[in-house]
This record gives sequence, C-alpha cells and structure tokens, in this order.
Amino acid sequence: MKALFRNSIYQGKNNYRDFGFLFWSLLYPVILVSFFYTAFSGIANIEYENINIGLEADNPISPILETMDIVNKRVVPKDKSSDELDKGHIDGFINKDLTITVKDSGINQTIIKEIVEQIKQMQSLNIPMENFDFTVDYTISESQKSNGILVIFYSLIAMVSTYSVFSGIETVSLAQGNLSNLGSRLNMTPVRKGSFIFSGVLVALILNLLSNGILLLFIKFVLKMDLFTEMRYSLILIVLGNLFGVSLGIFIGASNKQNLGIKTMMSISITLVLSFLSGMMSPDIKVMLDKRVPLLGKINPIAIVSNNLYKINLLGNTKNFWSEILLLFAYSMILIFISHMFLRRRSYDSV
Repeated sequence: MKALFRNSIYQGKNNYRDFGFLFWSLLYPVILVSFFYTAFSGIANIEYENINIGLEADNPISPILETMDIVNKRVVPKDKSSDELDKGHIDGFINKDLTITVKDSGINQTIIKEIVEQIKQMQSLNIPMENFDFTVDYTISESQKSNGILVIFYSLIAMVSTYSVFSGIETVSLAQGNLSNLGSRLNMTPVRKGSFIFSGVLVALILNLLSNGILLLFIKFVLKMDLFTEMRYSLILIVLGNLFGVSLGIFIGASNKQNLGIKTMMSISITLVLSFLSGMMSPDIKVMLDKRVPLLGKINPIAIVSNNLYKINLLGNTKNFWSEILLLFAYSMILIFISHMFLRRRSYDSV
C-alpha cells in the first residue's frame, strides 16, 4: 500500500508538470465547449420574423395565408413581382398554379416552400381549403423531449471523459526504459510494473475526473446550461468513460515502439473518429449511421456514453443501461490485460 501511494504521488506530480496533459485535459475541453456553445446557441435561439409573401388578389390560397401568424400577405400584380423581390419587399411570390418565384435562398424561402407543399398535399387529398385550420395542432403531445443540438454536447462530454488516454500513455512511457530517462531509471529499480501501471490507472482516473468536474462546472455556471437531471447515472457513465480512456492510452503506449508524440497523435485521432461517429460534429451523421449501421453505435464506446447521457438526462430512459456499462467495463479490462501482456514480455539488453 505504501508503494502504491508513493507511485501515485509521483505519477500525479509528473502529469501536472506535463504541458500536454494540462492543455488536452484542462484547457482544450473548455475552449472546445465554448466554441460549440457560441456556434450552436445561435442556431437553437433563432427567432423567426414575419415572412412577406406576394401573390395576386385572386389567388385561391389567399384566405389560407391570412390564417397564418408568421405570414404577411402582400397583394402584388404578377408583372411587378420581380421588382418587389429585387427590392426585398417580399421574400417570395406564389403564382396561381402554386409555383414559387424567389430571388434568394434562406429560411424564409424554405418556409414558403413548405407552406406550398402542405397546400398541395391538401389538394391531392381532396381536403376543402376553407375547412382546414392551420392554427390547430393535430399531433398528440408527449412528455418526451428531443434536442439534436444537445446530442453534440453530450458527445463532447463523452469524448472529454476519454481524455484520460493521455495519462495512460504517460504511465506506460514511464514504465518503458527505451522511451525516457525516467523509464530507464525505473527499470533498474525493484518497482513491479503491475503495481506501477495500477497506480497510473488510479492517478489518471482521479486527475481526469477533476478535469471533467471543472468542465461541467464551467458548462453549468458560466455557460448556464443544465445538461444533467440524473447525476448518479451520469457520473457512472463519465467514470467508465474515463476508465476506458486510460485503458486505451495504456494499450496505445504498450502496443508499439513509437515515440510519445506519435502515440499522442494516435490517441487524438482515435478519440476524434469515435466522437465523429457518435454525432459530435452533426446529429445527422449519427442518425444516418443508426439507420444504416446500427451495430456501430452499440459497440462504439464514446457513442455508448453519449447515447446514454442523452437518454437518461433528456428522455429519462434507463433501458439497457447496465448492459452497456458492463460492455464499457469489459472493453477497459481487455485493453489493460493485453497491455500487461505486452509489457511483461518486454525486456532490455541495456538502458
């Protein structure tokens, strides 16, 4: 126990003296979430202005447009519609045959197109236009919430939870005599590699969890975002994400003889690809993959964390939670076991 405590103190000091650890684990997540918040908060908080639609006085859809709150109907002769569009007085002109004339492309023009498409569907179903009330919501309201933007933030938190990968690589580097002077010295001491690796895993978990805590406090009190409603389940996911990260780092560090810089780039590439596949760059990618390759989302460790964070905190759904937690834990144990095999077989003629 005394040796474990001594090794943990040593590795903790070594990590916090490393600029790479401080940047990737502490500064980079805060910078990244700030950029994401700036980019996507504007999208989520768009306020729609009234849409100016031009049409002739005898256009049959004129009564329908009068019932829509977001529409300003403007009576415009067809021969003057082009001038009105050029001057920006109207966003689009609807002809009697329900064709649309626009000068620009944007949100207003898209909404006009959707309005016309819905009217065409009514006509194809032989629904009398005068009997259709656009102010009535014919859908059943459920308590379930959905927000595609939050998928990105949950994926970001899942990715950051695996940034213990850098501490895992550092731990293995210290245990290998061919990668650093400190490793050379350690290999000439009676320190057992198994005990040293275990203390490295413990330190990596503690330090990265502290970094995660700083990020979550920043999100809650600086960005004013409430992402978590079920803290107990969320913390379990974040801890398992950290365990997977450090296990992956130890595996990357032990499985090849590249220098520390190349191993770090490998870990960044792996976490970015897994995060991309979990929907961090765009929820549409995640939806597409779930439809075409559903197995990928079930075995991707970062997707497991992000999906469950979303389901638990936004949808209140804990289905399959414990089975996916066991899968994450199994990933970690397998990676640590294989890494230990690599390190046990490694010896040096001279250091």
